[in-house]
Amino acid sequence: MFCKLGYMQPMTLRMTLSMISSLTKYTKSILWLAVTVRKILTLGLLLAISGPIQGYEINGSKWARATTEYYVGITGMSATQISWNTAFIQAIDEWNERTNFHFSVVDEYADPCSINGISSVDFVDDFCGSEYGEGVLAVTITHLESQILGPPYIIEADIVVNATEEFDIFDGPLFQPGRTLAGTDFRRVALHELGHVIGLGHEATNTAIMAPNISDLYQLQADDIAGVINLHNGLSRCEVGQLSFGAIAGALNSRDCTVQQMTAGGTDDSRLDLYRFDLQQSTQVLFDADSDSLDTVLIVATTELDYLGVDIGEDNSCNSSLTADLSPGSYFLIVNTFDAPVNEVCGLSGDYRVQASFNTYIQPVLGAGTSLQNSLTDATFRGGISADNGLSFGNRFSSRDSLDIFVRIDTDPRHLGMPGFIVVAILIEDQILMQNNRGQLIDVTAQPLPAIAVRSKPLDATEFITVATDLVPAEIGVEEIEANIVVGYGLDSNPSDIIYHSTPLNLIISP
Repeated sequence: MFCKLGYMQPMTLRMTLSMISSLTKYTKSILWLAVTVRKILTLGLLLAISGPIQGYEINGSKWARATTEYYVGITGMSATQISWNTAFIQAIDEWNERTNFHFSVVDEYADPCSINGISSVDFVDDFCGSEYGEGVLAVTITHLESQILGPPYIIEADIVVNATEEFDIFDGPLFQPGRTLAGTDFRRVALHELGHVIGLGHEATNTAIMAPNISDLYQLQADDIAGVINLHNGLSRCEVGQLSFGAIAGALNSRDCTVQQMTAGGTDDSRLDLYRFDLQQSTQVLFDADSDSLDTVLIVATTELDYLGVDIGEDNSCNSSLTADLSPGSYFLIVNTFDAPVNEVCGLSGDYRVQASFNTYIQPVLGAGTSLQNSLTDATFRGGISADNGLSFGNRFSSRDSLDIFVRIDTDPRHLGMPGFIVVAILIEDQILMQNNRGQLIDVTAQPLPAIAVRSKPLDATEFITVATDLVPAEIGVEEIEANIVVGYGLDSNPSDIIYHSTPLNLIISP
């Protein structure tokens, strides 16, 4: 959920554990507890709300990614001659092997009562300075931090085991006739508490290791596994489109994914569209969203939903604009809105248009090579549009800029020396123009094949194609336009199959 007044930032206030325990009631019926510390001033037990189909609660309190480091340095040995450390790591291994969450074990001791950004476990005589309460075997203390979308995420989760209780390590029923060793099974306690570390609450209906009371169960159950998978599988519930730089037309309506679905929790039911884009080099990206009816919000995130930037627009406008400097990698552009009206002239559904532009200092890679007949090819393409003699490259320019447009083709080695031809195609809406060998543009919309060649020759290992030099759009009467430029080559032996780059050179001209 967004607020036009600004975002609630993570607070730096540190709350003592004594303050937490004073707000929590412990009873004999609750034998293991999970305490949550929210840096946005929300405290309480992590309790499950059961439903008729699924018992686990998807509340969104989870790690930013489905993985975390866990410091394990418990000293001592159980009466069955299994070390506490070994049993705890076995519990970690079971979660790792049977779910999509991964713990990385760090074989070092860290104090679980210290708020230090490190998740750890140990036996402690008291609840970090307070009383455990009668019948409490262990407590998980979870520290959360707010984020741009969805509920706060976990940044630290520590387990304190009640050292005044008697523990052992064994499988099977808690009470076994003829068993001489006394004590509660530590491994199943660890298994349960690690579920809280992952982000699961208590399950009071279905059979689960996450039940609020310890039982004869000593392994993960189907409900536990399904809970973790759903907690960290929110993106699978949303459609992801592929972003191409240039103009994007879309709409948010009741058919779209919600923030609640994507983050697997919380109460934010605002709609969103997801677009993925991949960068081969460090790039500055700029996204401008325009709408007459939808109150737009733009967000850039990694594909693991680490949020890198957001713009919620202005109070008197439905539009938003976002700039981000990104390293090579894969990202999402998220087009979102609010979950409650905040602007009387804008709504929570409607059409939008995003203009996606970029600027980089390295000649861009133009996607994978492909062909009209889907032939396999090892040809590669680089190219760009520059207004500063090749010092930088982009796709958005003024009509007064002087543009150079060129492409480099590294020919498929199998085609080296073969008779062939080079083509340059310019796509403007539904129109297809092809450049001939005199630099003229020919409209081939009605009949694009056989292709018009800009050059015919035996193919070299590398072909350099200059589409335009010192082109000033205003001087040829162009003040505003969007075009996509594609360069490719073909073989005289198969002229209907053009090999080209899958990512076109996008060009946006504005006054």
